[in-house]
Amino acid sequence: MKQESSEFDSFFDMELSSKQKAALENVLFGNDNAPAPQQQQQPPLQQQQPRQQQQQPRQQQQQQQQQPRQAIHSDEPQIITIDMSRRPSQMEQQGRPQQGRPQQARSPQSRTRTPSNSRPRPNPGGVKKAGARKPGVRKPGARKNHIKTILLILVLSFAAFGIWYYVFVMDTSPPTADPIDRTILIGETIKPIDFVTNIHDDSEIVSIEFVDPPNLESRNDQIVKVIITDEHNNSAIFEAKLTIKLNQSPPVIEGTENILSTLGNPIMYRQGITAYDDFGRELELQVDSSNVNQHAVGEYIIKYWAVDLTGNTTEIEVDVHILDVDVHYVISEADAILGSILGEGKTQLEKVRAIHAWVRTNISYATVMGGPADTVYEDAYRALRDRRGNCYIYYAVSEILLTRAGIENMPIDRIPGTATRHRWSLINPDNLGWHHFDTTPTKLGLGAETAFFTNTQAKDFTRRFVEFNGTQDFYTFNADLYPAIVN
Repeated sequence: MKQESSEFDSFFDMELSSKQKAALENVLFGNDNAPAPQQQQQPPLQQQQPRQQQQQPRQQQQQQQQQPRQAIHSDEPQIITIDMSRRPSQMEQQGRPQQGRPQQARSPQSRTRTPSNSRPRPNPGGVKKAGARKPGVRKPGARKNHIKTILLILVLSFAAFGIWYYVFVMDTSPPTADPIDRTILIGETIKPIDFVTNIHDDSEIVSIEFVDPPNLESRNDQIVKVIITDEHNNSAIFEAKLTIKLNQSPPVIEGTENILSTLGNPIMYRQGITAYDDFGRELELQVDSSNVNQHAVGEYIIKYWAVDLTGNTTEIEVDVHILDVDVHYVISEADAILGSILGEGKTQLEKVRAIHAWVRTNISYATVMGGPADTVYEDAYRALRDRRGNCYIYYAVSEILLTRAGIENMPIDRIPGTATRHRWSLINPDNLGWHHFDTTPTKLGLGAETAFFTNTQAKDFTRRFVEFNGTQDFYTFNADLYPAIVN
């Protein structure tokens, strides 16, 4: 709320002379003690003229006295401060505004009541006499001690017979507002203005600040204080509650898969891999690849991890295969094969049978000493390059084709200790359950039935091999190492 009176020591420095200030107060408030405007004062030479030349007829003198005072002019604007605690004159107290003209001073003899039939002695020229009392001025010490003041800042501009002034009222009331409790996610920032609404003040707001900045890493609710200040340095403090929502689940790392690289080629470990917290915000992904030697063929392990702002951590390990073969050649060849044998709208089971038929038709069996290579890409490279090989070669090219076709698969091995070793695949097309898949040709003459067969069929094939050539445990495996297989 704005007040029309307030106590202030000063607002602007005085820039007018004392005579100009007194004349200005007379114009505004009818000060009896103010000197007449400078235009009405006569030069000293004229004051020395005979008394009869200075006197004027009474009617002409009254007309001059009734003329309004002329405004004070200055080539440049002036600013002064007026004390409004001055006691009003008698005419002001009676509700009659005084005329803006000089008052004639009264002699000591005029203080006594003059009979009604006598006239007061005229005082031509308005010359003040010594000892005249200043009407409307209180005796020293008679002012009240707690009279409130208002400051009038008058801006005077040069203009003919004009005066312009403006009244600036000082605002002494503090701002008002409604506090708002806030909830943010950990790691977010918040501004002081976010804690208040419906801000109101009679003057301009110059600042909205925290008394003390909130702790944005706190795990507990906290009270935040906001101070609002207006242009007159009035201020108010408002309190609101800040709640910081923490991460409840560990981060999620997406896009990781085993990495295959050719000997000596650089590896882009972060490509296609992202980490998020449980609010969906991306986190910084860390990678430890210090164990990888890109100039030596082999299999290595790297580690990815991410930490959210609450401190939850997720770690994932990925295999890195450094090969002495062109991995990109293997992948491009496999995609070309699938593009030629898989049409639109095929089910995964139909794709399984198509892949089985292509491998059986295009790769020939050859006895190759030794076990599998370090990676399936190396054996698949030989299969695609030479189009021949043993069961590991068949398995390798089958795994590449199944994986590129989007069919879930995994290797399965004959139990150790037998005369010969054998490897084939487990597949789960269309979520039909895990089944056996083997593209290696046999002397038993098994054909398309080995593209998708159950445990019961595997046992029957094993029995038939024993009867055919005495081969033991052809499809015998350790069931504890694999998921449940459809019987």
